[in-house]
Amino acid sequence: MLPSSPSPSPLRPFFIAPVVAFLIVAAVLGAVLSFLTPPFQVADEPAHFYRAYQVSQGQLTATRIPGGDAGGQLPRSIVRVAQDVSAGVGGNPGARQDRQRLREAMHAALAPQDTQEWGFAASSIYFPLVYFPQSLGMAPARLLEAPPVVVLWAGRLANMLVALVLTAVALRLMPFQRWAFALLALTPMVLFQRASVSADPITMSACLLLVALSLHFTFAHEGPLGAKQLGLLLASAVFVALCKQAYLPLSLVFLLLPLARLGTRGRYALALAAIVAVPALLQFAWSSTVRDIFRPSEVVAQVAHVRAHPFQVLGVLVSDFWKKLPDFLHQGGGILGWLDTPVPRPALFALAALLFGVMALDADKDAPKVGWRERAVALGVAAAGVLAIQAMLYLAWTAPGANHVDGVQGRYLLPYAPLLVVALAPPAWVPRGLTRFKPVLIAGFIVLTAAVTITTVYQRYYGPA
Repeated sequence: MLPSSPSPSPLRPFFIAPVVAFLIVAAVLGAVLSFLTPPFQVADEPAHFYRAYQVSQGQLTATRIPGGDAGGQLPRSIVRVAQDVSAGVGGNPGARQDRQRLREAMHAALAPQDTQEWGFAASSIYFPLVYFPQSLGMAPARLLEAPPVVVLWAGRLANMLVALVLTAVALRLMPFQRWAFALLALTPMVLFQRASVSADPITMSACLLLVALSLHFTFAHEGPLGAKQLGLLLASAVFVALCKQAYLPLSLVFLLLPLARLGTRGRYALALAAIVAVPALLQFAWSSTVRDIFRPSEVVAQVAHVRAHPFQVLGVLVSDFWKKLPDFLHQGGGILGWLDTPVPRPALFALAALLFGVMALDADKDAPKVGWRERAVALGVAAAGVLAIQAMLYLAWTAPGANHVDGVQGRYLLPYAPLLVVALAPPAWVPRGLTRFKPVLIAGFIVLTAAVTITTVYQRYYGPA
């Protein structure tokens, strides 16, 4: 009698299905963080909440209010709660969330008819698309006149769910290194941001989707691209451009596609021009719409300085980024809250090591081979994206003529991080026997990122001072 083969581990489907694993882990951690993180303790969340509430009322553009700021009419209650519920906590690492204030905020009346004009310039310039998920979650709570904190929670959960769906679709399209992309979407900062009403979750998901489509059509699609495939690329590029103009360079991932996917040089050039120009024109049209609402005089002066000294400014952008790169890496990895809640550096180093280990063990000899051309394009687009972020913040948030750049945060670089996976994708050189350790590394990454993210947030806001 032949010996029976060992029964497969019940965890095996989990470890061979990165999309399923991502959805389970991200949904659970996202739900926990949505309620564990105190109201408005995600960077810039008050401004995003005001804008999302405005969109939920059907008002798609902000207005100029007395005093020259950009904003609109909001219920007094949400402004009061946003200012009071966690007063003194943000930016003060020694302060903790007052639980009594939180309980009182949970019972505060919305009173939507009692309004006031309030400014939220930081979020007023964004296209309303990035606030649709939050506003769809907030609308029922608003119509039921739920307390402002409950409206916030509804917006957080809806934002997280839409971001999860977009990310899952992107992971499903990836032709290689799905685990690396999935784990990258489970790093502490991405988890934390996804459980907020910020515009970042939708923006990061849209950027990942554009990269995934480009990689799919480059490595997994057979034959020339048709109108349907080009239309999907164009729609995705427009989506990204309307999220934030600093991510316009991401449309250049089209250059990953080989000439054979379009048939002729002329057709390739025409498609490239459309996928780069159309999103840029639409973003320009939106920027022109809101220019009269929010364009400080400092921006006008800074534009004049850039025109007069273009090469000097270019040197400032590059040198400033290089000098602050270690801080950006730490911030992007996990300085949560209002840049006052750092995940321990050893944990971030361990997560990076586990991620690279999974990349090495996930290199399948049957997977598409990433050539030097694709690696160079990925690095070039990432570099162009970093330069665009530096330039946007130099124009919008830095004093005219300054020799540094203000306002850049490490999380702004995260939408370009998937391109590094493409550039660094290792060849399939690992002996097949070592691949059995891949589930161990994956499990280690998931347990570690969950533990450090939850404990960091809990200790910061509720633990002993």
